[in-house]
Amino acid sequence: MDATVVCIDQTKKSVQIELRAAWFPRGTRPSVELSGQRDWTCLLGAITEDGDRFFSRFTEYITADHARHFILALCAEFEDDLIVVLDGAPYF
Repeated sequence: MDATVVCIDQTKKSVQIELRAAWFPRGTRPSVELSGQRDWTCLLGAITEDGDRFFSRFTEYITADHARHFILALCAEFEDDLIVVLDGAPYF
């Protein structure tokens, strides 16, 4: 069987604030309030043995519905017979 092998994995990345020095008028003490909370994004990605890549970004935790839509989009993208390698994530 001639098929494309695709490995899928997920990662969650924080979007952090980058503090920088700035100029302010003399005699003022401006401050920036930081909540300590950070934005984040989830990425669900696939890579083939040839190095072709396919990614989707989500602003919420990945669910079985996200995974199903991603795999269907993956099939449409590559249009070949696929062997999909999944890890033990609960959404798969």
